[in-house]
Parts: sequence; C-alpha cells; structure tokens
Amino acid sequence: MSFEFMNPIGEILSRPALGALARHTEAPIEVRRLLASSAARLTDSSMVIEEEFHPFKDVGESRVRNPLPQPDVLHAIRSLIEEVRVTGFGPNAARFFGLLGAVMIDLSGTEAQKERVQGWVDAGLTACFAMTDRGGPLAHQWLSEISTNTPPRLTVDKVWSMNANRSDFGIMIVRQGKSMVMAPVLVPPEEFAKAETSQSGPAFLDGHLPLGDVKLTIEEASSDWVLRTGGPISSKVFLSLARPFLIQALVAHARWLEENGRLRLDTTAAAALEFLSQAARNQSAKPYFDKHSEDQAMALKWVANETWLHLVVNGLVPGQDDARDLISLSKMEGSSYRCFFEIYQRNKRFRDVAA
Repeated sequence: MSFEFMNPIGEILSRPALGALARHTEAPIEVRRLLASSAARLTDSSMVIEEEFHPFKDVGESRVRNPLPQPDVLHAIRSLIEEVRVTGFGPNAARFFGLLGAVMIDLSGTEAQKERVQGWVDAGLTACFAMTDRGGPLAHQWLSEISTNTPPRLTVDKVWSMNANRSDFGIMIVRQGKSMVMAPVLVPPEEFAKAETSQSGPAFLDGHLPLGDVKLTIEEASSDWVLRTGGPISSKVFLSLARPFLIQALVAHARWLEENGRLRLDTTAAAALEFLSQAARNQSAKPYFDKHSEDQAMALKWVANETWLHLVVNGLVPGQDDARDLISLSKMEGSSYRCFFEIYQRNKRFRDVAA
C-alpha cells in the first residue's frame, strides 16, 4: 500500500489496521490520512522511546478459519438498520442493542440458557449489556471478574452501560479470574435487582439512550451463569460479528442527520462514510472468523471513531447535542486508543527489520 502524503510515523503505525481492512475493502486516501494522523496522535511515550519504526510485514492468509454462525436475529438487525436510515438511531437504539444481546446469547448460550432468557423476554423484562469497565479500557485493568472458585465469586464494576439503570437482567463481560480470558456472564433478574445502578450523565440521542453504571458483588454465584458455548474466543467472535452491524447503523444515523440538516459532509467525511458503509457490509458478509477478524473489527471501529471526531472538530455538526452524541460514539465500546493499541500489540512482532 503506497501513501500519497508525508506522515511517516502515522503511516507505519496505521499499516496493520489498513492492511487488515484491505483484505476486503481498500481504503481511499482520505481514510488513510485519518488513520495515519490518529496513529501519530495516539502514539504513547513507551512507543516513541522503544520504537524503531520498521515497516510492518504482511502476515499472510490465515490457515485456520472457523465458520461464523448466522443466527436468525441478524435478519432483524438488518431490517432495523433500514429503519435507522429513516428515523435516526435514537428511537431504535434500545432495540438494536437488545438484538445484539440476542446474538451474544445465540452464540454463547446453551439451549437451557437460551430458553431462560427467552422466558424473561417473553415476560417483558429487558437486558443490560455491560462491557466498559471502571478499571480501564484494557482487559488486564478490569475490575469485573468471575473467580475460578467453587462456587465462583462474581464482581461487577461497569460504567456507561446502555439502559443499565432501567434493565431487569444483565449480560456482563468479565474476566475469568485474573486471566485475560473474557467471559459473558448472565445475571438473572433476582440477582440484578440487588445491583447498585445509577445514570451516567444526561441521556444521548435526543434523550432515547441513557447510560448507567452497575456495581454488584455476589459471593456465591452460579457457574451456570457463564455463557461457555464457543469457548474462550466467543466474546471475540461476537465483537467481530456485531461491530460491522453497529457501524452500519451509525452510518445510517449520520446519513439521517445530514438529510435533516443536522450534519454537513466535507470531502473527507463523505469518503469516510462511503468507505465505512461498504467495508462494514463486506465484513459482515465474511463467513468465517480467522486471525485477521479481530484486527478488522477493531480497525473498522477506529475508522468510524475518527470519522465522528472529524465531523465535530471541523465544525460540521452545528448542534451541541448531536456533537456530544458523535463524540460519545467515538469513545465507547472501543475508543481509538484501544483499537490502535490492540492492533499494534497483535502485530508489532511482524516487522521488516531489514527495511
């Protein structure tokens, strides 16, 4: 991939992300500039001190490809994205994230767990999906975990979770013990009712989407709450499957804002939205999970983050509330730094030291 501009550090550090996406969608120059500028801005002190900035090598095709499930709920998600294009994300956000929760249950739950959740939903109960942890953005910083004891001890300390203070049961992404392995844990209504919840500031998306914090400790949890189907990579598979649909929904929301005079596009933003739309569709059509899937999902979120920030900082979003919404979408469930850092960590050993 050749770059037509001069930002050597940013060009080098954004290469793994752009290379991963190029396996299904080549990025235009405007998107390459966005990521290169972001990478240079996000480079932390240890990187600057330790890096020799050798170019990254192409890691080649994956020899192991696991088929991605295609649960029926994906049809409902696609239909809802079309509705977002017409009415905006706000009135559809709760249902959208509820459907993503259904994908998580479908991918990771046993038949008994699926039946249990369906019973709660049929009774009119709503779920909270919580990932962002008070401990920090990286897994080793997380405070939320389920111990390896019998019975296990569950600690939940989540922030900024959608509808957390309005929900009846929870799907919590926690660490398994002190390991880096993530586990989705299903917290039933009678236990979630004991959680300490509070709203996290004013609601987003024209008041439709409140965020909440969740704190809960259960000394004797049930090991049956852990969604184990699919093994330790189930959370990674879920995010690789879910993120492209989230990006499609957010692009549809941006188009709706533009049509309603609440957002303007310059050349960079127009190119980025077109790329995001195509790349998200191409990635969601990918039928397997392989060694590139995590980087592709993270890179897609990174491009989206930088697109929303570009719109705001360049004065293309006149409304303060709309600008706050877009900035928030660039920070939550995968900030630019987290996306950049994780891709960098996975790829830093693949360098062309002779270059």
